[in-house]
Amino acid sequence: MAELAERQPGQGYAPIDEAKRQRLLELVRGRAMARPTDLAEDEVMVWPSLVVVEAVSATVFLLLLVALSVLVNAPLTARANPNQTPNPSKAPWYFLNLQELLLHMNAGLAGVIVPTIALGAIAAIPYIDRSPLGVGILGTSAKGRRIIGFTALYTVVVQAALIYLDEVVGPKRTNFGIGAFLKDEVGAPEYIYNQALPTAIMLFFIVLLVGLVQRIFRPTRREMIIALFTGFVVTYIVLTISGTSFRGPGQDLYWPWDLPLEHH
Repeated sequence: MAELAERQPGQGYAPIDEAKRQRLLELVRGRAMARPTDLAEDEVMVWPSLVVVEAVSATVFLLLLVALSVLVNAPLTARANPNQTPNPSKAPWYFLNLQELLLHMNAGLAGVIVPTIALGAIAAIPYIDRSPLGVGILGTSAKGRRIIGFTALYTVVVQAALIYLDEVVGPKRTNFGIGAFLKDEVGAPEYIYNQALPTAIMLFFIVLLVGLVQRIFRPTRREMIIALFTGFVVTYIVLTISGTSFRGPGQDLYWPWDLPLEHH
């Protein structure tokens, strides 16, 4: 068997010093990228651990639903009459957020463009933030959870104020009367006061949120995305609640206890 050798500069091959070669080796401790498969304590069996919990939860939910159905009458409207349109005529609850937007801007903007951009931005999140750090942890960190709380409060206050002010300032639901001024006094085309103006208002408050979060929290990219996503979710909830519990005849604002309901 040929002896191990190394090439010397300007010379032929010389035998390798085995002791010298072993001194160059070093043990470096690291974390394996592959997850070990022999950690039984990290695993939970689907049966019975998961299935039993799901079965008990489904049974409890079914019993509560049956009890609620027996004890509380559902608020039902009058028998369907094709000659009389209900006032107000409301969409299913999961579309009431879009119906609320329809009150304040162009139908194409509220029903197509805004939802498409919002859903597209949500779908793009995994391509923008590809870091595995903090995955599965609420808010990623303590600062992320503070950002969630701040953004939720900001969004609730801004959304509630915009809905209320647009109802009481100037002609009803004309972007605080600015839209009516542009339409009646300036003679602006429809796309200016009913599309460009509400778009500018929405962008202004989104940019304001980004600026406040950036100034107060100095967020990472992940935390900024958390702020924007929280704003989207809270906006969806606020608009849905407004359309469900605060819109009465003529789509005017009412307190929930003042809404006319018929019961059978």
